[in-house]
Formats: sequence, C-alpha cells, structure tokens
Amino acid sequence: MDAALILPRLALVYLPVLLQAQQQIWPDAPMPSFLAAQVEQESCISLSHPKCWNPQAELKTDREYGFGFGQITRATRPDGSVRFDKFSELKAAYPSLASWTWADRFNPSMQLTALVEMDNGIYRRIDAATDRDRLAMTLSAYNGGEGGLVQDIWQCKLKSGCDPRRWFGHVELTSNKSRVKWKGYGKSAFEINREYPRNVLDLRRAKYVPFME
Repeated sequence: MDAALILPRLALVYLPVLLQAQQQIWPDAPMPSFLAAQVEQESCISLSHPKCWNPQAELKTDREYGFGFGQITRATRPDGSVRFDKFSELKAAYPSLASWTWADRFNPSMQLTALVEMDNGIYRRIDAATDRDRLAMTLSAYNGGEGGLVQDIWQCKLKSGCDPRRWFGHVELTSNKSRVKWKGYGKSAFEINREYPRNVLDLRRAKYVPFME
C-alpha cells in the first residue's frame, strides 16, 4: 500500500531523519519502529492533525510546557519556580545534545536525537525478562519518569506472584500513581502511563515496520 495512504503526511518527511538518528545512536535497538510510533503517540492528536509529526507541536498547561516530536517538558510550581527541566537534563547528559539551544528547540534533527538518546539511556538501565517487557518499561519511564518506574517495580516485588522483570500483567498492574482523573486530561496519571506502552507497541507501531526495520 502507498505509504502516503497509511502514514501521517509529515512522517514521510521526518522518518529518514529518525532512522538516521537511530542507526547512529542505537543501531541494536529492538523493534526500532517503536520510535516512530512514539513520535506519533507524543505529537498526534489525530493522524491528520497539522501538529502530527510536526517539530513545532506544543502542549501548554498551567504547570507544564512540552514541545516537539518527543514533547520534551519543562514544568513549574505555582510560584513560578522550575519543578523539572528535561531539556536542560538532556543537554547535560548527552554530548550529542550539548550544543542545542532553547532558541533552536524546534530543530527536528535535534529533537529526534534527543528522543533516541533518552530511550536508549533508559533502556540500558532496565533489567527485564524480554525485549518487549524492557521496551514497555522504557516507555513507561519516558512518560512518567524513571523514579516512578523504580517505585512500580518495588511495589511488584512486594506483591505475591508479581514478576518485577515483566511489565505486561505484572509491573503494569502495580503502582502508587494517582487514580484520580487529571483536570483537562480526562484520565488519571495511572491510566495515561499504562496506556502509553500499549499504544506505542501494540496500536501504533505496525505501520512503521516497513520504514524502520
């Protein structure tokens, strides 16, 4: 089938850039099509939305600002102080991003480099039973923070019959994340975080396999 019929319009522009970043940074990535699916998950309200696969996609709330393919986020407290700044963290952590400036934050190549670097970094720090479980944990940590994943794994260890090295049916069911629906989202932190790996790996990934694998 014609790629233009099944992929978001801008995906055809930026998939080669993502593939180049993946091959340079993480050539042994399992199921690298998940990276493209993650861009879709982060940037696409719908596949036809103008911000889908758009490096200028932005999400602004009272407490957070996220931008680009990976929705790199800065968050503030009610008093205006910085709660966390993922942009600065990534620049400090990865030499490939050290020269990236805030004024140039919409640079598509740098955004995709950041996505691959962050996923690869998280993946390397996770011990899991299978590649798929490890990717799911990586995606959960990307969405909700590595500290949150560590807490979820610990909760699993305390629960009889729960395997802390398996995400599906195990760690994904154990968490202290809030079940209260967030204003403006219609879902809780727990729901959003648990849907994230399944959306990327099971719902969005397949159409990108011919272009990334």
